[in-house]
Amino acid sequence: MNDISAVVADLPKVLLHDHLAGEPAQNPDALAAQVRGHLERLAADRVVHVELRITPELHTADGLTLQEVIDCAVAGLDVPLVDARLIPTALPDGDVAAVAELAVRNHGEHVAGFAATAGTGSLTRHSDAFRLLRENYVPFVVDAGLDGGHGGIEEIGEALQLGAVRLGHAVNLVDDFHIDTEGFEGVLPGRVSGWVRDRHVTVDLSPTHEVDAGAVPDLAEHPLTLLQQLGFTCTVNTGAGAGTLSEEFSRLAEVHGYGLEEFFDLTVNAVKGAFLTEVERQDLLERIILPAYEAQDLEAGLDEFGEHGDFTG
Repeated sequence: MNDISAVVADLPKVLLHDHLAGEPAQNPDALAAQVRGHLERLAADRVVHVELRITPELHTADGLTLQEVIDCAVAGLDVPLVDARLIPTALPDGDVAAVAELAVRNHGEHVAGFAATAGTGSLTRHSDAFRLLRENYVPFVVDAGLDGGHGGIEEIGEALQLGAVRLGHAVNLVDDFHIDTEGFEGVLPGRVSGWVRDRHVTVDLSPTHEVDAGAVPDLAEHPLTLLQQLGFTCTVNTGAGAGTLSEEFSRLAEVHGYGLEEFFDLTVNAVKGAFLTEVERQDLLERIILPAYEAQDLEAGLDEFGEHGDFTG
């Protein structure tokens, strides 16, 4: 383990896009144990807050109801050192309405929001489900605009119009950029991507997963750095990948020269974008994130938040 990897491994991390690993469990004890084991691995990687995606429809083969799946998963959240919230996730072509209703019914201390993917058709076919979420103030993230899919930038636009407050895997935002050939301002976002940037819509990226999925050729060509340079609010996650967030950060250090300032920025963005209350965000930042980075003698980038940790904006 090189020096930066050792430092990264010890930093507290916030993970907004993570999927429950392993084959679907089909009985209550097994499912709770699966969730617990997954969170124990995250705690070992110093993940202090995670939004864990669980796809309830995958766990009903042996007779569990969707509600029982959530109840069993909640029973597995009792892992020290990591604050975990569930994100019920609909299969791309599954019963999106039922899972949205499930998220609404359970939204609160343990269920933070909802996640969906477009699948093989337009997101608008699920407009009633998204309206139910909006009417009940349940935040949701939509995975949209991933290369190899069907929607690209149009899919990202649909997600925004339907009320998504975060975007997952939205590497195709760059397809909406253009070059300013007259004003010499360089790369400029278009109508959809400009909305994402200017309204600080959080873009949850999972670089290794997106490379493995063929969305980008390799990590060196991943649009994360360009998006950050242009002012987009980005986070880095594992997604459905098998690695850890420490490994993800270490790859960015190796390929793009990322250091503590970049990791701090990504972590603060994750705190900002988390489906938490403002009080919970402030507590996470002030009690855990800031002290750890201050201990690494990171001065640049911390002063802007002030002595009270005011990171809204």
